[in-house]
Amino acid sequence: MSRTQAKQKFTWNAVRKNLEGRGIKVLSAGEDEVPGVYKNIEDVMREQRDLVEIVARFDPKIVKMCGDGSQAED
Repeated sequence: MSRTQAKQKFTWNAVRKNLEGRGIKVLSAGEDEVPGVYKNIEDVMREQRDLVEIVARFDPKIVKMCGDGSQAED
C-alpha cells in the first residue's frame, strides 16, 4: 500500500500499542512504516523460492525509522 494510504488507514498510537504488546520496542517510526503496509514476508519468500536460499530469519525487537518528520529516502 502507498504511504498516503497507510497514513489514512493506521493510527500511530494503536500501532505502537500493538507492537509493544508483541514485545517490540518502538524508538521512532511513522504511520507509513507500520507492519501492515508491507507485503507478507512468507508470501514474498514463497514466490521467490527459485531465486533465494533462506539461511536465517530475523524477528525485530526494536523499531527505529523516520520519526522526526524527515522525508523517506525512497
